[in-house]
Amino acid sequence: MIVRTFAALVLAMLVFSTTLIEAKADQGLNAPSLAVGLYRPEFPDRLSSLDAYEQGGASRMALVHWYALWGGWKSAFNAADLEAVRRRGSVPMITWEPWAGTPADASWTLNARILSGASDAYIRSWARGLAAYGGPVMLRFAHEMHDQSYPWAVGVNGNTADQYVAAWRYLHAVFAEERATNVRWIWNPNTMPGTRRAKYEEIYRSVYPGNDVVDWAGLDIYNGGSALDGWGGWRTFGEALADPYDAVRAVADKPVILGEVGSAETGGAKAEWIRSAFADLLSARFAAVRATHSLDGHAPRR
Repeated sequence: MIVRTFAALVLAMLVFSTTLIEAKADQGLNAPSLAVGLYRPEFPDRLSSLDAYEQGGASRMALVHWYALWGGWKSAFNAADLEAVRRRGSVPMITWEPWAGTPADASWTLNARILSGASDAYIRSWARGLAAYGGPVMLRFAHEMHDQSYPWAVGVNGNTADQYVAAWRYLHAVFAEERATNVRWIWNPNTMPGTRRAKYEEIYRSVYPGNDVVDWAGLDIYNGGSALDGWGGWRTFGEALADPYDAVRAVADKPVILGEVGSAETGGAKAEWIRSAFADLLSARFAAVRATHSLDGHAPRR
């Protein structure tokens, strides 16, 4: 998430007990239960910090998450990263970002880098590498594709919703040609405090690539508390999730993964926020949520 003022706030992580992890890596995250994952800035190069999170639970972290920038960090496909995660008994989850890390960079628009064919060799190198790896991989491509300043976002540098859908389907077709059938595609729109279900549904429908090319629907849930202006004040986990969840369920007939989850420290009781989130995810209210992911050490940027 690129947050919209250059604040130095680090949203606190939300860690759920690893005893909830029932969807094991060897089940490909298809079991009807809640999988739990974690992101830290040093992943996947250093995975030893996972030990502290797993010591109190009965299972390994189901998901190990990192970000790969086409023009920056982890740009090149590296099978060793995936193998290191698999050796720990976890499934790799990669947020695959078509940019070099600079918001609104006109050289990284959907047309310039994807639909023009300029990145075909690069895209195909990843598809071939992931196919050769063979194990399950969660791929979250070009997330938060609206209400953002990412160079792939709708409305930035002339990008349209139709172009986003076309770019997604373009990549998916390349992966199909390379037989990368082990890849699970996560389509992850943004959430915006104060937005109601009807508006969410309108936006989500405009950028949804289709059930045939999406495996998981993702949402990012943050509680900005009193630390972030314009975030609706302190919101419970259920309040933050309710409207975008209902909208995404109306648009995509897919299991839901919470790709980023976090709460600010100020403005309310964070411990209670965590407890309520835990209870909500185990309730029937959000039954389609099958995986959740916390960010440790991830500083949102505006």
